[in-house]
Amino acid sequence: MLVLGGVALAMGPIGGSIFGGVDAAPDKRVSGAGDRSAAGLAVGACFTSSQRGEVYSAIRVACSRPHDGEVFATVSLTGPGGTDDALAKQSYHQCRNRLTDYVMDDWSMPDTLGVNYFYPTRETRQSGSTTAVCFTADTQGRTANSVRKDETNLPADQIAFLRLELASGRVWKTYPDLGSLAANRAWSAKLAAALDHEADSLEAATWPVGARPKVAAYAGELRKSAELWRKAVAAHDSDSYFARSDDAWGHPDYKYQREVRNALGLTSDVPATFFGPPF
Repeated sequence: MLVLGGVALAMGPIGGSIFGGVDAAPDKRVSGAGDRSAAGLAVGACFTSSQRGEVYSAIRVACSRPHDGEVFATVSLTGPGGTDDALAKQSYHQCRNRLTDYVMDDWSMPDTLGVNYFYPTRETRQSGSTTAVCFTADTQGRTANSVRKDETNLPADQIAFLRLELASGRVWKTYPDLGSLAANRAWSAKLAAALDHEADSLEAATWPVGARPKVAAYAGELRKSAELWRKAVAAHDSDSYFARSDDAWGHPDYKYQREVRNALGLTSDVPATFFGPPF
């Protein structure tokens, strides 16, 4: 087994691999020492990677220089040691859930963005290694720009808006695919409450003068969406539920978000990879 900075690691992709077609199965190993240790990469670090056989090494570089990856989180794996596949699955879910802590403006993410992770193998985890390293990478090759969009580089009004958007977005993403009528109604009720909460919070906050009418219009659209979802909650059978939810899926309209984003200086281009609601 290969060792990386005292920790044997494997690499796996969440969405695409940065290694140009190399099979990124969970049994791949990453090796290095000192400045080549992926285990030592901190949040915000960018790095280049090289491959020798099935061994990968990571070298930290400035994010303004061409790089293969950018670390957005480190996560602790919990529970008893399992198979490498189980560790990869846990790393996948934890890394995926942490991405928007680092890239709060998910509209700014390139559509070629891939999310990957280095994780300790089962054997080394039993020896005390429990940290996985989460990193983004462009599926088309090296990039020379940081994807970071958080409190370290965004103004307070943008952060306030993005936090509210992300809170609603987390509910949208829990939609119960192929769920029962009861599950769909429960989700719709939760979503309606989240949309109302966002509208209340938008109206209660202080915004730049130029953004205020746009924010007010968006809050009204959120309330309209919440009301449509409450109608879906009241459905007594699946046919009625889906007929009512079809009306609700069209709201909030992208137009309102784009206008708020423009007013706050955020990107207003709707991501090409979006599916479903605009969050």
